[in-house]
Parts: sequence; C-alpha cells; structure tokens
Amino acid sequence: MNVVGLGGGHGLSRALAALRLLGEEPTAVVTVADDGFDVTAYLAAARVLPHERLCFVNSYSTILAPRWLAMLAAALDAPGIGVAAATGSWASHRSFTLSTLGLPNGYGIAMGDRSAIEPPSASSRRPVSGGAAHLRSLARAPRDLAPQMIGFPGFPAPHVRTNAFVIDRLRLLSLRSGPLLTKFAAYRFEAGSRGLTAQLRRCGLAAVVVGRDGVALGCGEWPDADIFWQGTQRDLLVADNQTRIYQEGGPATRDALARYAWGPRARPG
Repeated sequence: MNVVGLGGGHGLSRALAALRLLGEEPTAVVTVADDGFDVTAYLAAARVLPHERLCFVNSYSTILAPRWLAMLAAALDAPGIGVAAATGSWASHRSFTLSTLGLPNGYGIAMGDRSAIEPPSASSRRPVSGGAAHLRSLARAPRDLAPQMIGFPGFPAPHVRTNAFVIDRLRLLSLRSGPLLTKFAAYRFEAGSRGLTAQLRRCGLAAVVVGRDGVALGCGEWPDADIFWQGTQRDLLVADNQTRIYQEGGPATRDALARYAWGPRARPG
C-alpha cells in the first residue's frame, strides 16, 4: 500500500512520526501551507499525486477500528458510489441560522431549546451588550449572517463530512470548489448546495457513510446508525474533534448537537 504524508509544519512532523510508529514509510510527501483549510490541502495534494484513488484524513482524526481503510475502499468499489466517508450529517447552516433568528426553518420545532449550546460548526455572532458596541453589532448582523445562509440548502441537507473520506482522484478534481478563502467557503464545499456531496448526487452518484462494522449506509439511513452525533457513537469508524465534543459533553450538549445534525430523528445518547 502506498502511504502518503500530507501537511506542513508541526502537522507534517506528527504525521510522519505516527506512520513510523506503525512501521510505515511514506512513498511520497506533499507539503502545503498552513494558512488554508483541510479542503485546500486535499485539493493541492490531488493535483500533484498520481494515484487513482485517494483517502484524506485531517489532523484531528483518530482511527477507531482495524481495516478502516479497507472498509472505506470497499464501499467506494460498489457501483454508483462517488464518495465513501467515515461520517455524514443532515445539518443545515441555513436552517440553523433561521432558527437562531426565530424565523421559519427546515428544523421546525425539532431544535427545541437551543440555548444550551451553539453547535460549533454553525455558531452565530451574538450582539455585544452596551451602548455604541450594541449598535455596531446590530449593524454588522446582516453581513455576519449572510455567509451562514448563502449557498446552503435547508434542512435536511445530507452531506459527508471531510474529516475522513475516500474518493477517486480525478472525480475530486472534476468538482467545482471555487475560492476557498474563508471558513464558510470551506463549509460550502463540504455541505453547500454546490458542495462535494451535492455535485456527486447531481451526477447520479451516491455518498455513503461506513460504520465500524464495515456496512455502507446511504444518506437516508444515516440517522439510524450510532455514528455521528447520534446515540453513543458506538459505530464510529474515525473520530475527530467534533465527535469528541459530543462524546465528552453532558446531556444538554448531546441533545443540542444531535438535533442540529438530525432534527426530529435525533437520538442523543
């Protein structure tokens, strides 16, 4: 198996050290600047690597099961599959923002009392109390809220998460990403109306999530599995910082995150 180290600075050093602990030496090393987002690094690597198929795992990820890569690769081998990932979500930045404003949204009443926590991937800026600062925050509100709504579909918005996934290299490069200069531009590539999953689906290709048992699930089945922000996450194949927030959180945190990801089908553990 070809093993490729990807990253820059301390991230690259940690990746190389981890590979050597496993007895592996990378056959190629691609370095990218540390000033972008993970998707920026993925695309930069895909442009220079010669491999037919690529697996991307970000620096927050922790592998939880043996044969994890073989499971993802096997899922991608099935006819009509465009991407196989370790996690997926139905969350919608657009509907969450509308819910924050108290406006009609795709979640309906499923979000419940969301004052306990702001989901980390869709937090909105709150007004600063006190005089002129409060007025300035109100003036900024439309500008701050717009990136959280433009280019995102309403709930449910099925998309694979980009912390760990396998895809054919040429297929990834065929997708339109646009300039990835901001956090929300990267979010749009992951979960937007013209993002990775959405573009694949328009080409007639499915996005699947693979559990720890190796079973590949279509997007309609994701809420039924204990993988991402659901139940005890016992079927999670690759963890990351977001799954750890859920795992280590109390009941209110888990409830809010499960509702954000799955709406009325939330089953917080």
